[in-house]
Amino acid sequence: MGQTSDLRSQVEQASADLPEEDGVVLRPDGLKYLSPLRAGAFLGLVRAGSSLADQLNTELETEHGISLHGFEVLLFLAVFSPDNSLGMSQLTQQTPLSQSRVSRLVDQLETHGLVQRSPAQSDKRGVIVSITPSGIEKFKAAQDTHLAGLDRRLFSQLTPTEIRQLARITEKILDAPQRQDD
Repeated sequence: MGQTSDLRSQVEQASADLPEEDGVVLRPDGLKYLSPLRAGAFLGLVRAGSSLADQLNTELETEHGISLHGFEVLLFLAVFSPDNSLGMSQLTQQTPLSQSRVSRLVDQLETHGLVQRSPAQSDKRGVIVSITPSGIEKFKAAQDTHLAGLDRRLFSQLTPTEIRQLARITEKILDAPQRQDD
């Protein structure tokens, strides 16, 4: 039995004969927690994503000396930028990292000669990050490891229909407007 199945089983046992409202189990003492179905969905999504990222990161660091986030930065510069350069603010928007984390990551990549920074021509306060020839070579060397890891750990576990469903579900979650509760 997997981690999510074990947790769902624990929640089901703890929830037996307790009222449920909108996917939340209500205990007589006022404590609330997710129903077994919602707990399985939430914990499964979070743990699967975290586990996948950790495994991919470990492979890339072990085999190529680059983190998964470092690989992502090289990917955006090498593949998704027409001139192999992006402004620091554009790079920050592309990654799921804070501005300070991207800046530190670019520092590390620059120290290893994989990217270089230069002042933006249009905005003297802006910074342009460009991938170097060494960065292109590092990306090329790491891409097969990354793609094979994704296939082995994610895509080979799912049918083509499930992959399409997963893509739609995660897109729906990520594109949902962020509600600000007052």
